[in-house]
Amino acid sequence: MRIARSAISTWLALLALAIGCAELHPAVAQESWNPFKSQSERERNRRPRADDGATPSPPLPRERPTVPASEQPLPRPPARGGVERSELAPIMAPDTSGLPLELWRGLDLKTLEGLLAGLELPPRSPAIHQLWRRLLLSTATPPAGAPNDEHFVALRLEALYRSGLLEDMDAVLKDLPAPGPVVEMLRARRDIGLGQRETGCQTIKALAAPSSRLPGRLKGETQLLAGYCAAVADDAHGAGLAVELAREEGVEAELPLAVLAAHAAGDKPRLTLPKRVLLLDYRFLELLGPLDPTRIFDKAEPALLVTLAGDPQSDLRLQIAAAEAALKANALSPAAVAKLYRSLSLSGRAAADPAAPGTDPLLRRALFFQAAEVARAPGQRARFLQAIIEDARRSGSFLQTAAVVAPLLAGVQPSRELSPYAQGLVEMSLAAGEFSQARQWAESADLWPWVALVDIADPERRGGRLRSLGAIEDLAVRGRLGPEALHKLATVLDALDIDVPIQIWDAANRTPQSSSGYLPETGILADLAQSSRRNDAGRTILLVMRTLGPGGSDGANLLALGDAIRALKRLGLEADARRLGLEALLPVWPRAAAN
Repeated sequence: MRIARSAISTWLALLALAIGCAELHPAVAQESWNPFKSQSERERNRRPRADDGATPSPPLPRERPTVPASEQPLPRPPARGGVERSELAPIMAPDTSGLPLELWRGLDLKTLEGLLAGLELPPRSPAIHQLWRRLLLSTATPPAGAPNDEHFVALRLEALYRSGLLEDMDAVLKDLPAPGPVVEMLRARRDIGLGQRETGCQTIKALAAPSSRLPGRLKGETQLLAGYCAAVADDAHGAGLAVELAREEGVEAELPLAVLAAHAAGDKPRLTLPKRVLLLDYRFLELLGPLDPTRIFDKAEPALLVTLAGDPQSDLRLQIAAAEAALKANALSPAAVAKLYRSLSLSGRAAADPAAPGTDPLLRRALFFQAAEVARAPGQRARFLQAIIEDARRSGSFLQTAAVVAPLLAGVQPSRELSPYAQGLVEMSLAAGEFSQARQWAESADLWPWVALVDIADPERRGGRLRSLGAIEDLAVRGRLGPEALHKLATVLDALDIDVPIQIWDAANRTPQSSSGYLPETGILADLAQSSRRNDAGRTILLVMRTLGPGGSDGANLLALGDAIRALKRLGLEADARRLGLEALLPVWPRAAAN
């Protein structure tokens, strides 16, 4: 794996913890956390090279390409008698992550930092995001080479913060007997971001002292927050001094520095908003007076969106808009969004008909959700649920929204009256992971291609031959499956060790395979294959994230998609592998004509 040395900052090399505190400004963050952002689109989407060392996912087995020896993964060493360690069932961590206790086996801390540096956070794929969250919250043994527990804990806290999972940070912090200064700094940053000024500033006051033992660059970030606390206390001299000390430590967070300098001089700064507004940027902007959050809404990072969604002092309309944006970024749970929807008061014309002209578009889903929840007629409830799903599909948040509304379908039984809605309800249930519910609706409406997709996605169904694929095979024979659907289906089935019907292979052979989609840099696919064969779970999961790229399963090249699914399956993460395959297939799955 190639990592550009110029992309790794000095303070990351010193302690790797400053990657967290660089979040105060995007220029600092990019320098130390995103070393591959400077890659051209041509390089990011290039075809695999021979030295990638990966075996392609075979879309066309009848004309399976001959793979050069240079592209074959390294063979596993022969067994020397007995059972190899990688063949033993792993001991699981004593938590709810479903991951091994030796999660970080095969990784040292420096390598972990390098893998984290290449990630786009938060992951766009809900399947990968769920796996990522479990990885960060796991109580597995830390990787080798950690100078102390604080170092590794701080990396997890920073990753959670960047993913917008602010509440999950508590789960990591609560079990620490005596947090060190770096962890305390990250806790204080989160507290200030959440508006808990008094608690955060008390910690910052202690950390700003020379005896705090913080690394150099982190001292500068602490001074910046000390300036914030001084400005809150109307201490102009303290704010000005903090600006000088922060700049001496190399801090380049222009927006917060400009706000503090203006506060010290009693002026109003002339500011240009950065391309991405961070949670702490927002808190510094508040020092200038009342702030209209809609000005920065489209630029807000996940942590800021989550904070705006949970602010009880904010307008409920803004809260709902922020919650839906955070949900789309996988930073807010479906349960939290449903709770916020329920807090909206129904009144007037919108209460009787959420689709009525003049209804606020920002409140549409919330109004339809409440209407569906109180609807007694099954047909009416199904109609409202479908309206939510279609609105979410247009905004690009279908997968996440499905998990919000699927519980409302639990008490509704399929019937002839509801058959016009069956296809949408099957898709919604599938996206939410409600496989029994999806199967019931698909079978009742004779939607046999959707029964096949339920079988593909359901982790209770084993590999081998699926009889339900006959319906899809029939569509392939009649030319009802497009090239993208054919090749994605063949890739997913093969990666899951499900027998691919011969007619699907034949149909795929007659269509050109797309070479578009994201491919990782050279060496990642070979590393992924070898790591999964060694059962190095943590490394494999991070490499899966690197393999799929910023677009998730929908934007990945077929080669990357197949290798990612295959790697998760090798680890025993069958449900996660199938969920990833489902996300790839749902957008291209054949749909019956609407009634």
